Amino acid sequence: MAETGKNPRWRLIDGESAPGTHHMAVDMAMAQLSAPLNIPTLRLYTWNPPAISMGYHQSLSDIDIQKCERDGIDVVIRPTGGRAILHDQELTYAVVLPPDNPCYHKDIRAVYELISRCLTNGLEKLNVPVRFERAVRTPKNFNKGDKSSLCYASSVQYEIRVGSGKLVGSAQRRVNNSVLQHGSILIGPGHLKIIDYMTRGDAAWKKSVHRYMQRHTACLQEFDPGIDTEQVRRAVIEGFKNELDIAFEPGDLTDSEKQRAEQLQPRFSALSKQWDMTFE
Repeated sequence: MAETGKNPRWRLIDGESAPGTHHMAVDMAMAQLSAPLNIPTLRLYTWNPPAISMGYHQSLSDIDIQKCERDGIDVVIRPTGGRAILHDQELTYAVVLPPDNPCYHKDIRAVYELISRCLTNGLEKLNVPVRFERAVRTPKNFNKGDKSSLCYASSVQYEIRVGSGKLVGSAQRRVNNSVLQHGSILIGPGHLKIIDYMTRGDAAWKKSVHRYMQRHTACLQEFDPGIDTEQVRRAVIEGFKNELDIAFEPGDLTDSEKQRAEQLQPRFSALSKQWDMTFE
């Protein structure tokens, strides 16, 4: 499947809606087995039920687990780093690149920029003023502040933005020399509800942080209320095809990936005693 030359083929795994532990286990299983299978993959999915995902270095004490359980919000650990995200009213993408793929690069930033260009290429087709920026950074004192646990309150070197707001939050990890990068494309404002599940701060503080996130994030429906998940899904696929000059082959996980994902799934639950991100 990993052809070179004009229009190399990628696997497309598209449209699954499932719990967060399943999604994180599948992403990691694909990455772990990517090198021997040599399959470059784009996977698109949504979260059911809505879930808060935490970067694997992040403290669970930032989130009110009991309130999440009461409200039917799942809490999972991502295999990648970064800060907390509430996955609701969004489309999530995952890209896995084996080390022999022409798109692979040892420099994390180079791969991040390449994938960002693909996403920007596609999202521009929705007639939303999306732009890719290379020099937006979080202020130096951000990590010391009250907003430091929130993904969409921060910026990295490369950002996809609409107006002054961050539209896509992404994270990357190298697994067995392969690339795993996944991220959330905000369709509606559901991500803002994460403030309600933070352990710190009183009502006034949470209101202030909510305003901050509103100013520093953007969702597609702010510009076109009619945009839905299916439109975003099609746009992302076209963006990758156009930017990389590739052809997608609709597919599924291999038997070995399915088996590995099933083994890994308990390790991504924030409530599981098996939680372990070492993956040795």
